[in-house]
Amino acid sequence: MERNAGLDIVRSTAILLVLFCHGLGFFFMKYYDFNPINYVAGYLAVELFFVLSGFLIGRILLQDIVESGSFSGLKNFYLRRWFRTLPLYYFAVVTTYLFFNQHMDATNLIFLQNFNEQDLSFLPISWSLSIEEWFYLLIPLPLHFVGKFRNKRLAFFVITSLFVIIPLILRMVEVSHSQPVWDYGVRKQIPLRLDSLVFGVILAGIKTYYSGIYRKYIAGKVSLLLTLVGLTYFGGYLVYTGIQDQTMDHSWFNRTLLFSFVSLFIAMLIAFMEVHIQRMDHFPKIWTVFRFISSQSYGYYLFHWNIYVWFSRENTTNSIGHSLYLLMFSLIMLISFTYLMHRYYEVPMMKLRDPMTKKRKRAYPAGGGL
Repeated sequence: MERNAGLDIVRSTAILLVLFCHGLGFFFMKYYDFNPINYVAGYLAVELFFVLSGFLIGRILLQDIVESGSFSGLKNFYLRRWFRTLPLYYFAVVTTYLFFNQHMDATNLIFLQNFNEQDLSFLPISWSLSIEEWFYLLIPLPLHFVGKFRNKRLAFFVITSLFVIIPLILRMVEVSHSQPVWDYGVRKQIPLRLDSLVFGVILAGIKTYYSGIYRKYIAGKVSLLLTLVGLTYFGGYLVYTGIQDQTMDHSWFNRTLLFSFVSLFIAMLIAFMEVHIQRMDHFPKIWTVFRFISSQSYGYYLFHWNIYVWFSRENTTNSIGHSLYLLMFSLIMLISFTYLMHRYYEVPMMKLRDPMTKKRKRAYPAGGGL
């Protein structure tokens, strides 16, 4: 299976930003006042995961469900997704309950914990996975019916556009009527955030149906410049100043359209990386590092929080050196533990799905964003 270096870099960057963000929070917060840069890094990391996951899953949906229009493709998709994501997640849930937090609600087992802040506190990082799992559950069925239309291309873009427009409208209605806070009230609510992943699905559709436009314009150098400016302003400046000035919870734009703009620019960035950095043959060692981090990223995401919690308990001194030592040791433990879990648990679990599903060659890894 051929991997795409650009996509490996995107996924690796996302998980490294997560580890950086939470690492600063757990081990160095006592040495400085809250820095919005920390929050910007975490925010952009998850948005990268969302759009990348939508792009990768979109390619699978187009190939196995939209173009084939068969029910078996739908069944295979669900089996492959659940074998990919659920075993490792439930392992994280069990270990969290046994060693870290016994206050677990059943909602954590069916990805509904985002609707209750107390339930979400059991394993806080699971909020983004909940959104992804509901995306996996909801988006394939309407796309399955796209295969029944004579003009599949038009039907595909109509349906995916609705999945972008409806969450945006819901955000506008929610903000206007309930005045929710930006983070928990909007950012982490499943019905309000599915569009971030659908931006990736639409990008996959453009690559499939309009490959010339995809390569020349969306993945072009002019688009890259626009992307960098857009992400710097919408994903960086607005989030930074909003957190610093404590205006995020009161800004209509930041709680509604901001998410759409950031997802759009990230989709353009992914297109550029996918087209222009397909391989890194001149830097094989660097590519090896990116491939390794990318392949382990889901485990890093699921396990880093509890490992940080465990070692931050020892951070009882006022020594920056001691805090750095604990962070580095936490990362060593995380990398080692995730590698063992990937090799002896995650990979064998994924191999179990192959006899139950039709195996197809793909242009790049079929894994989700995490």
